[in-house]
Amino acid sequence: MIPALLLLSDTDDSDDYSSDAVDCGRWTDESSADDSRNRESIPNDLDNDWFLKCFHISKDVFETLYEARLEPSVYEKLSATLRYLAKGTCTSDLGVGGYKAMPRKAFQKMFLQTIAAIHDVVANQYISLVPLGNEDQQEAERYFLEQFPKLPGVGLCAIATHIEIAEPADDKYLFYYKYGAYCLNALMICDQNKCIRYANASFCAAINDVHLWSSSGLDGHFSDEYYNGNSSCYVLASSTFPSKSWLITPKQHAKPNSPEATFNEQHAKAFSAAEETIRLLKDRFRCLLGNPPIPYKPTECATIVDVCCALHNMCIEYENVK
Repeated sequence: MIPALLLLSDTDDSDDYSSDAVDCGRWTDESSADDSRNRESIPNDLDNDWFLKCFHISKDVFETLYEARLEPSVYEKLSATLRYLAKGTCTSDLGVGGYKAMPRKAFQKMFLQTIAAIHDVVANQYISLVPLGNEDQQEAERYFLEQFPKLPGVGLCAIATHIEIAEPADDKYLFYYKYGAYCLNALMICDQNKCIRYANASFCAAINDVHLWSSSGLDGHFSDEYYNGNSSCYVLASSTFPSKSWLITPKQHAKPNSPEATFNEQHAKAFSAAEETIRLLKDRFRCLLGNPPIPYKPTECATIVDVCCALHNMCIEYENVK
């Protein structure tokens, strides 16, 4: 998969956003004959006089040439991009495990293009509602039946989560959430293994979960499954979603110790798989936590969310990743 990233061009339109959140990465001399040799940072003990004596140019001129004229390698682009997804900010990364920060301008120049390349490689392959096979479907049914005996046939959970982003330049009122924050409202479908089977972060915060569901196209998909007699077509969702024959939400106004209350208790126990999925996703990719907000346009932020979801699924698939 990774060789596909070699298609990345070294020229790209830089983004207008500027944030310490993207001051991350690693930097080596790609023009070196030895690609495995990392380029060292400029020693701090070399003062301006030393550069004047050796090169007849100032230290500032040397640093400008050093940081702006030589392009990072594919390895460095991938490393810097994954580091940002994992941490959301790299201001404390210097010296950690030998990891060295990429200059901010270099990072901003390559980040969106690298994210797009990763998206093309992994998104459709690792995020899919297509059933994985009869054995996996049966495993899902058994899991949810243990948690939710009141309703056999549950196979998935639907959940919405807010992803904080930088203040958009256009239509900012659509993305305003609360407390001065701007967000995407991302819709996800999760299974019992905490894999994300569907992700759509293209919705703004102003859209509530009812419209989120109806606008996503998922309602038609699961209604077809329901009317075609699919035995595991039921989807659990929170009370903010519309209640449908195939979309199971908690009972409203349930009285204590009533059958409705028991139903809600079992629903909450089964639905916790979706809540745990979101917790794991944001803990693994802390750029989604909103501290700081993702400093890109909403459409670009949606691509970042998709990539994080695909990488999350890859981490679950690969057994050596916790």
